[in-house]
Amino acid sequence: MKDTSIAKAGELAKILQCIAHPLRLLIICMLAKKELFVGEIIDRLGTTKGNISQHLRILADNGLIARRRDGNRIIYRIEDEKLVKLLDAMKKLYCPKFNL
Repeated sequence: MKDTSIAKAGELAKILQCIAHPLRLLIICMLAKKELFVGEIIDRLGTTKGNISQHLRILADNGLIARRRDGNRIIYRIEDEKLVKLLDAMKKLYCPKFNL
């Protein structure tokens, strides 16, 4: 039981560390609503392609998002629905009046 609890706590700590950056948190919030391609994410966040690509890579490398190719576009989505539930709980606690 103790080992399982430590493993689960480690898993959650890794997820929280990955989404602790404001841009990554916003990317996850956007992807919780629907799949988006890189250009849409860049347009919504108003930063550079290189910056967004770096954050998407971190999220993908840690298994939080998945990507697929559609022609010449790469489309991103949430990989694990538990992350959406976690976001919903955080939004209810910290920003109930905002539509993130």
